[in-house]
Amino acid sequence: MPIADSSGAWPVPALLSGMTWSDVGSSGLRQYSGWVREEFLPQLVGLDGARTYREMLDNSSTVGAIIFAIQQQMRKVVWRTKEASDRPEAKEAAEFADSLRFDMSETWEEFIAEALSMLGYGFAPHEIVYKRRNGKNVARGEPPSKFNDGRIGIRRLPIRGQDTVIKWFFDQNGTTLGLTQQPWVGVLIDIPIEKLLLFRPTVHKGNPEGRSILRNAYRPYTFIKRLEEQEAIMIERFGGLPVITVPNALLEAAGAGDAKAQATLAAYKRIVTNVRVDEQMGIVLPSDTYPGAAGMPSNVPMYGFRLETPNGGRTSVDAGNTIERYKLEITMTVLADFLSLGHAARGTQNLAISKVDMFMSAIEGWLNMIASVLNRFLLPRVWALNGMDPALMPEYVPDLAQRIDLDSLGNFVLHLAQAGMQMFPDVELENFIRDAAGLPDITDEAAYAAAAAGTDPDLLKRMLKAGVARRLMRKRKEGGTAVHFPFDKRKALRERWSTY
Repeated sequence: MPIADSSGAWPVPALLSGMTWSDVGSSGLRQYSGWVREEFLPQLVGLDGARTYREMLDNSSTVGAIIFAIQQQMRKVVWRTKEASDRPEAKEAAEFADSLRFDMSETWEEFIAEALSMLGYGFAPHEIVYKRRNGKNVARGEPPSKFNDGRIGIRRLPIRGQDTVIKWFFDQNGTTLGLTQQPWVGVLIDIPIEKLLLFRPTVHKGNPEGRSILRNAYRPYTFIKRLEEQEAIMIERFGGLPVITVPNALLEAAGAGDAKAQATLAAYKRIVTNVRVDEQMGIVLPSDTYPGAAGMPSNVPMYGFRLETPNGGRTSVDAGNTIERYKLEITMTVLADFLSLGHAARGTQNLAISKVDMFMSAIEGWLNMIASVLNRFLLPRVWALNGMDPALMPEYVPDLAQRIDLDSLGNFVLHLAQAGMQMFPDVELENFIRDAAGLPDITDEAAYAAAAAGTDPDLLKRMLKAGVARRLMRKRKEGGTAVHFPFDKRKALRERWSTY
């Protein structure tokens, strides 16, 4: 039974046992029969929104520069496979998961590039297409594979265009169950969520359409679009408003229905509206003048042309500065305003480094989001289809290159040394600085002789560990695949290190 609160005016519902295991509230997502209407601007809703974001991506140089910078940074990221444990079975499972990426009919880089379309559109649905790995010599119509282990692998992860998604399916709790696609050719297609990987840069209210990183840039983009059009028109119109004067008698005759006067007036209207600065510019006007005193002609022409310019030829708003201000706002919405450094008298080197670091942090967050979708929805489905042990399932991990400012690092080390801190000899520190600067490994025989002399029992162990780690990282960056030591070699290395 409901319990009255302290005021006795409003009953408080009692927590029943059914509330423990079921949803009671709602996310508040504005959707009606699968049609999501969370966006309050009509031009950014549904298919209209997809077309608008496509226009921004293709027509705006600022937006294009932002997306290009993000895509190039994210496409060069090395993806590796992290083993679930040190067991030999986990190593074999990691190798299988790694082989899935390189046995598709499209490259992994192409898939990542398609998934990055989520940045502009707010979401990127990819369908999972499976295949049996029966080798290259397969029956006609069956996809070939680099492997012949009979397992179920991934044939493709194709995108389902955002401008073809018209509605979604939800259960009573608001969970996404699938989507309806309207392709340009053919009938409507319903795709269940079990066949989809849904990538979104950010999520709110469980909205499957996510939120585009260009959403906050839409307003300045519309202003830039209008200002640039007005600027082009102003240049075409000599920077003023064209005006043609005609006799009042012509206007009266045209108003009275005189067909000849109406045609003449229409011709002059076309002249004043179509005057442009181009290779065909020019105006032909009659030289008639109004009659003066005693029937003599006057000096006042009946027809005339002039340009009306406000404020003596200057507009009250500097279109160029205004456009640049809005472009800066667009870059600021995604922490990419460092792109404007060097194009204006603003910013310092330290400021640029800080801005780039924040930008790279945002990219790292999007990469981790992509990895989480793959690890939570792709690998578990492949594991279940193959009947493999979930405890052995690895993870896909993106390795974003670490940004290290060598000047700042050198000054930091210098200040520590000047303060009296003993920095060298320190093999781990030296190897870190060498690796950060891209310098080769220590090959001086005297260093190894000093380590073998026994003065520092841990010296050789640290040198070996640092050298192996750097070679693993270098190999992974060159090949783009996970690198695994054979189990017996790893064991031998541990035994070798434990003797020092």
